[in-house]
Amino acid sequence: MATESKILETHVDIAHIETGHPGTEFDLDDAQQKRVIRRVDWRLLPMLGLMYSISLIDRTNLGLAYVAGMEEDLGLRIGSRYTVLVMIFFAAYLAFEIPSNLILPKVGPANWLSFLGISFGSILIGMGFTNSWKTMAVCRALLGCTYLITCWYTRYEVGKRLSIFWIMAIVLSGFAAIFAYALTLLKGTYGLNGWRWIFIIEGAITIGVCAIGWFVVVDFPAKDTTLPPAERQFIVDRINKDRGDAEEDTITLKRALEHLTDWKIYFWSFNLLAAILPGYAYSYFQPIILTGIGFTNTQSQLLSAPPYILAGILCYTSAWLSDKYRIRGPIIAVHQLLTVVGMLITAYGKSDAFRYFGVFLGLGSVQFGIPGVLAFQANNITCHSKRAISSATGLIGGAVGGMIAGAAFKSSELPYYPTGIWVTFAINMVSILLIVIMDIHMWRANKRARETGEKLQNIEGWYYTL
Repeated sequence: MATESKILETHVDIAHIETGHPGTEFDLDDAQQKRVIRRVDWRLLPMLGLMYSISLIDRTNLGLAYVAGMEEDLGLRIGSRYTVLVMIFFAAYLAFEIPSNLILPKVGPANWLSFLGISFGSILIGMGFTNSWKTMAVCRALLGCTYLITCWYTRYEVGKRLSIFWIMAIVLSGFAAIFAYALTLLKGTYGLNGWRWIFIIEGAITIGVCAIGWFVVVDFPAKDTTLPPAERQFIVDRINKDRGDAEEDTITLKRALEHLTDWKIYFWSFNLLAAILPGYAYSYFQPIILTGIGFTNTQSQLLSAPPYILAGILCYTSAWLSDKYRIRGPIIAVHQLLTVVGMLITAYGKSDAFRYFGVFLGLGSVQFGIPGVLAFQANNITCHSKRAISSATGLIGGAVGGMIAGAAFKSSELPYYPTGIWVTFAINMVSILLIVIMDIHMWRANKRARETGEKLQNIEGWYYTL
């Protein structure tokens, strides 16, 4: 899961920057600027999106494997075994997230992300051959890319790019259920049950994609040698004009500890926890919920896909609005509120159809939370070292959210999981409160800066994004 934080992160008057209007210091004309940005889009987003999508599918396919026979083969109905498998993945995630983010700039994105992905796929293949739930738990522990994206774009371009990147993951995750069902039809091939083929085939695909990624993934803007010098300088200049951090600053222990004193990064970490908790709950438990409220195993796998289409639409629409109006927190809060409403409908609806509508509303709303929070955080950070630390602490919050999902959605309470539903409700209400507190603080700071001429983050004309 360490892959996630490397692939997903990134008020001056940036209208001139984005449109290439006369008056900017860039040497390229308007048409050339647009071509360079589109070229960066095509080189950066598809491969990173594909790599992240594959990793997301790999680590959230446990619920699909569960209803495809893994429950019987490994005895996962006994005690809290399935809960342990869900939670143990996040232990290594918590331990290695910050070290991994510190390694990334040193060895380069292509090398590190490809290494992580190939290792991830290899372990996944091993999971397909496990014969004990304890062995499966060890594999899950071993499993346990925004940062690069946010380094290439200005602050109010990054929301749409993160959403496009995330939509790839959403849509592919939706169709992963159908793909998993197709793989279960291999049941009996070479004497292996269908759920084993889910892990084996998806692990092999992961290795292939990440091997290709080694040749495709680009470096940070100031170091990338694949762009002509003039185009590379254009990218660096526009980022420096927007937030002043196109070049990397050295990460030292003193600097890292200084960054960790900023209370806002812990608020964002909790916001990401609140966004990821229901997301993981749906990933791991949605097929089980659908089976429990009256659908067959096959139906539950196939019906897991359609809500992701709505999720993709809502995710991009909200990202477009947040970039256009330069506002993050309130839109995130609305999505969090709709998510818990959907989960309550799923738990307490009076008919299977109404509960399935709750899945649509909850899962459709939750997906914007992750790119939304990451863009919110990235927009208010102005140096590489703090961006790396904040990305890591944010994703640590996400790991805690995953652990809470595994613990709160207890197997003994399937298929309605009342404890998980109300824990999610409470955490999302706290997250909304934190967003309100942070937005009020930043609004006051912006107001004071405009009235007194104070330089926020030591950058002339820079303001917090609410």
